[in-house]
Amino acid sequence: MKLTAVFALLAFVGSALADSTSIVSALSTVNNSTVQLGSSVTEWKGDLLGTLPIIADSTALLVDVKKGTKTAEESEPLDAAGAIEVATATNTLVASVNATLTALIDSKEKFDRLLLSPLIFGNLELQQKATSEMSDAIIKKVPVELQDLARNLVAPIDSGFEMAIDAFRPDL
Repeated sequence: MKLTAVFALLAFVGSALADSTSIVSALSTVNNSTVQLGSSVTEWKGDLLGTLPIIADSTALLVDVKKGTKTAEESEPLDAAGAIEVATATNTLVASVNATLTALIDSKEKFDRLLLSPLIFGNLELQQKATSEMSDAIIKKVPVELQDLARNLVAPIDSGFEMAIDAFRPDL
């Protein structure tokens, strides 16, 4: 009987570790896509043809974020150790997201010249919504006593999106 309890405990712990690994992997994928988008924006010379990699990278990022949301939703609740692993990956992502949003803001004049700023504005709103959904799905898996900390960890992403959206908001 004691052996059965040990196996059940090991199965549960293994499941929690697998879920933190899945979420960390999803966050890593989103981070890589975010960095790629930032590089494309930074390297862009301002020509129309040069927007193709930006559009492709932005679309790939949106797909990766939605997949990350699904991964989090399908995961079991995290234990404290799993939450720490996810927090570490989130810290990396926060830096990448804000660097990419800054690159977009810095390139606004180039987008304006091509009359693409309204498109970037709409895309930023889509990305913000998808990112918020992924954050919410992950935070729900974090132990309740750590959820406020988790919300504070992703807060710079929210404020970064607000700054970028404000920069691209059309004047009406």
